[in-house]
Amino acid sequence: MKRGVILTIFVLLLVLTLSSLVYFNQKRDSKKIITGDTITGNATSSNFAITISITGAPTLILVNPRNQTYFSNLNLALRFLVWGEDFVWYNLDKGANATITGNTTFSTTVGQHTLYLYANNSEGETTKNATFTVNSTKFVAKYNYYKNNGSSTDFNSSSYEDMQNLSDIILERTGEGKILFNEAINITNCSYFDHKMIDLDSYTNISYNRIEINSTVLPNFNKSATLYLDSLTFTNPRILRDGSVCPSAICVKQSYVGDLLIFNVTQFSVYSAEETPEEEAAPVTGDTATGGGGGGIATAKFEITPDSLHVMMKQGETQTKTITIKNTGTSALNIEIEESKLTDFIKIDQQSFSLASGKTETVTIDFLAREDTIPDLYIGKLIVNGNSVEKEVMTAVEIESKESLFDVEVKIPSKYTKISPGEEILADIKIYNLGTAGSADALVGYTIKDKENNIIITAGDTVAVETQMSFTKTLRIPENTALGRYVLYVDVNYEGKIASSSVFFDVVAPKILEKEKLYIVLITFFLLIVGIIVHYELEIRRKKTEKTIRKVNLIDITKRR
Repeated sequence: MKRGVILTIFVLLLVLTLSSLVYFNQKRDSKKIITGDTITGNATSSNFAITISITGAPTLILVNPRNQTYFSNLNLALRFLVWGEDFVWYNLDKGANATITGNTTFSTTVGQHTLYLYANNSEGETTKNATFTVNSTKFVAKYNYYKNNGSSTDFNSSSYEDMQNLSDIILERTGEGKILFNEAINITNCSYFDHKMIDLDSYTNISYNRIEINSTVLPNFNKSATLYLDSLTFTNPRILRDGSVCPSAICVKQSYVGDLLIFNVTQFSVYSAEETPEEEAAPVTGDTATGGGGGGIATAKFEITPDSLHVMMKQGETQTKTITIKNTGTSALNIEIEESKLTDFIKIDQQSFSLASGKTETVTIDFLAREDTIPDLYIGKLIVNGNSVEKEVMTAVEIESKESLFDVEVKIPSKYTKISPGEEILADIKIYNLGTAGSADALVGYTIKDKENNIIITAGDTVAVETQMSFTKTLRIPENTALGRYVLYVDVNYEGKIASSSVFFDVVAPKILEKEKLYIVLITFFLLIVGIIVHYELEIRRKKTEKTIRKVNLIDITKRR
């Protein structure tokens, strides 16, 4: 191969490699068309015109409130549809007018009220009204554990009439799991509470790798549903019902993508997941071994579901959670459970018991927030010991003030629920003003704690909230942060009254990004080509040297003759 040809090939490969890098970067960047409120990209134009003419007064439809009964007098939804308007405004009971540009919320008092909604343009004015009643004692829905969390249904925004046949109900805990009911439910039809209250906080549970509904207390919720278990770490999970493999007649797996398992169920109990064994007859390995007689080595091994607990209460409230312990080893276990750093909050119904091989035990844990408990996030753990094998359940107890002007919601987008040291975590935060007319200044605190209750990050802002506000907060995780599970705690302090919200996330080992993988592949390819070229160049030189040596030897032989 001639040197000129080699040089030409080298230049072409170099151009190809650089062009690939530019192309893939442009392809990646081309997806980022919308950034904040700015739209970027190429635009084309052609010569045409569209003319829209509006004649007559605006068209106005009042969607909510309706002529029905509502349970809460705070943050009632005002929703409407309008076309051809110049201005839209409303008043309550012929009081002061308030101009609005879209759907909003309003607060009022218990009793009967009439809302008047107006829209006008140069052609005239359109008016709609609805007379409704606020009765806070007619029915009570307790769902603080889900309120303002992800896409959870806001029951207080529904009327009593709606609650008797409510469709598409969602209960969600961001980053942990979600229930989407596939059937309409009569929320008020709960004989356990004499049709006056529904207590979802106490008799449902969505936490890491666990979804549960007590269908004895909540029979009207024993419906078919789609379940989502988030942030799982399995390779190929299978679905468990009450700690055992769920039969296909009850559970149907839809998908497992990333760390999200989605499946359908026909009825309710306790659902979780575990890794699917590669083969059921695989040799048993355990966390520790105990002596066996002639039948091989017995092992002590168990699983706990969930592996973390998150409890949110106001001062003076109580709440119940459960953990499930399954003996997955070959020997009976003597289980001992104790708490660490949560003595003031926890009562465990069974602290010691025996658990046979293959059996499952559900342990009930009662949480109590005393009236004088200081609002804060308290981190501790449950320590479960079985035949010298010890496991921990990280437990976060979040206490809010009994009465607070604000409510707060924090959500970590799924791409940030697993981040590496040195990276930034992003949180979407919503703050609601529940009572004060006009703007109110509040202190917002951000704290990240580890499982030992150590503070990793703390920061704060002062914000002014009129009715509600949404914003994004970023916090950088220190480079020296250990891998493991952490809690982001957001508290809103107004005149000493604290509202709060918190969410789990994981700090994991750094991952190679797709962009970095592409660079590595291209560089490896480039180095491989360079190596091939160098090899050919050396081979050409070797052959030339051999040819020269043969020529010299031939001349020497000729001279000798």
